[in-house]
Amino acid sequence: MFSRLAMSKTSDNNGIGEAGAVPALNTFEFCVSQPFIAESPYTPASQIVPRIEDSRPIFIDHKSGRALTFGQISSDALTIASGLLSLGLDPNHIYKLPPTSTCLQGPEIAPVVLIQLPNNIAFAPILLGTFAAGLTATLVSPALTSDELGWILQNAHPRAIITTSASLPAMLAAINQQTDHKEYYHPPPSTATPSSPLDWKALLAPSLSSPSIPFQIPFPLSPTSTPSRTAVILWSSGTSGRSKGVLLSHAALNFSMASLWHDMDSYLGQRQRWLGYVPFYHVFGLCTVLLMSIAAGAAVYTMPSFNLDVMLAAVPKLQITYLHMAPPIAVMLAKAPAVEKHARIDPRTGKNAFGSVVGAVTGGAPCGHEVVVQVYNRLGFRIKLGYGLSETCSTALQRGLSEAEMHAHAGDTGKPHWGVEVVIAAAAAAAAAPSDNGAVTKSAPLDTEGEILIRSPSVMTAYLPIGLFTDKRGGRPDMAATTDALTPDGFFRTGDVGTVNDGGRVRITDRLKELIKVRAYQVAPAELEAALCSSDKVADAGVIGVYDADEATEWPRAFVVPAGGVGVKNMGKAAIDSLAQELKGLVEKRTAKYKWLIGGIVFVDQIPKSPSGKILRRVLRDQGAGAGGGVEVALYVKKKRGGAKL
Repeated sequence: MFSRLAMSKTSDNNGIGEAGAVPALNTFEFCVSQPFIAESPYTPASQIVPRIEDSRPIFIDHKSGRALTFGQISSDALTIASGLLSLGLDPNHIYKLPPTSTCLQGPEIAPVVLIQLPNNIAFAPILLGTFAAGLTATLVSPALTSDELGWILQNAHPRAIITTSASLPAMLAAINQQTDHKEYYHPPPSTATPSSPLDWKALLAPSLSSPSIPFQIPFPLSPTSTPSRTAVILWSSGTSGRSKGVLLSHAALNFSMASLWHDMDSYLGQRQRWLGYVPFYHVFGLCTVLLMSIAAGAAVYTMPSFNLDVMLAAVPKLQITYLHMAPPIAVMLAKAPAVEKHARIDPRTGKNAFGSVVGAVTGGAPCGHEVVVQVYNRLGFRIKLGYGLSETCSTALQRGLSEAEMHAHAGDTGKPHWGVEVVIAAAAAAAAAPSDNGAVTKSAPLDTEGEILIRSPSVMTAYLPIGLFTDKRGGRPDMAATTDALTPDGFFRTGDVGTVNDGGRVRITDRLKELIKVRAYQVAPAELEAALCSSDKVADAGVIGVYDADEATEWPRAFVVPAGGVGVKNMGKAAIDSLAQELKGLVEKRTAKYKWLIGGIVFVDQIPKSPSGKILRRVLRDQGAGAGGGVEVALYVKKKRGGAKL
């Protein structure tokens, strides 16, 4: 028996059997079509939701109480679609990429709309309006620096940008870094200029051209083909140091929602009420909260960021039914003193403040079973572990809500979702060259470690080729990153190492990739190494992730060789401390907050490398902070409750 596992009726034709059960619609249309109100292959009888009235609030601003109803989302999205089209963006003006193993016709990219927003009630109509217009959205964090934004602008080449006043200075600086920056200022006749951009609400102005139906995405007629139109570009850090644009089709987003709802065993026939603090620009928040809430008629109380005290007050007040969280939040619920009074049982009701919560899910990074048990014993609900990536959307999830099921799943990340196929690659398959055309992925035996490969209709169609829109010579796009990531038979190479047991449960044991997982974010060591080595005072640098059990996350730690060749022991404490603070400031200036060196800096005389020059990160990790007689400098102190003070 082998560890090839498909949690569906069929896995033939790269999941097309399952994809065919999900309506071939624009994602805007799928969300507002109320896809879960009748039994279907992806909606078991137990998962059927009541019809969603137009007047039902879906997104509610937690602070102000202002609400956006189901009907308003639909009408506002269509109006925004019209507004975007009035800027001269043509959904039929597409860029077609070469075929890939997950998109045989070749992925299509429509004019790109960049959306840079914190979680708020406007996010949904803006995103769905982009979809309804037939355009391609790209979602980015409001915390990115101008350098990071510049890389995204250079590669995604957005034709419209929707951002906040707080993020505008960094965005304008990024735009001005572009060699073709003047192209970013050519809307139809208006007063918009770089110094006075249009208010986004101008897109909501009534228009005679407001479409009554969304743009009809051209879906292939052949049952052996896959839809190719890109709905959204997400950004996933690569080991090369720069983020990669992940192309997800409308079909991928629709399928992700369908497979998630199929396995939503915490529904229990109750209208869902969720807190919306998981970033909507992240695949976790996008698929599991933002899009799913519209399709299922769930109420989401939006918060621009997470705050423990605000969450603790909101859960009983709003009668929240289910929680979505990164592992550090689970740690807070397990250990933070502030939670204690909310954990006490009310003798009148027999419940604590979390009595309305049926369950929770955590994703984005590992979460220890001990933490899950502590939360269950303290608050009375189970946190289930999920597994997913920007490139695959949600892949696997633990099942069940009971204590017995919680213990039975200790250490695994659950079973693959409906329609998702997971393979543990045999050693020979993992080593196979990407050019092995027509090769069929070989599976390792059960309970044998190997690279985790994923195939489903929700897998990306491609990575965005670097320089796609700036190559004026019309050359063939560089698809090397995509070819390396996808097998010839359509599996995505995750870079994670794990096993599958005879019960079909996936266990992650290691990572092939060098990425550091900071909370739910990915940090490329090469990016931080490049930033550090840009200093004239640094001869060499290597960065690893160090695990913080109290926070249930990794932190970046840098090993730095000072320039000058005098040796660390001869530098003196004052000189080392001064250099550490200078490098701290350099990293803070050039990167988003989650990439900062919370794990500290270790000054060493050399960075261990292979004969080919590759940094031996495992050696750095094994040597620890005192690597080779190095000198460690802590850059940040911790908050009282255990979080890093930034």
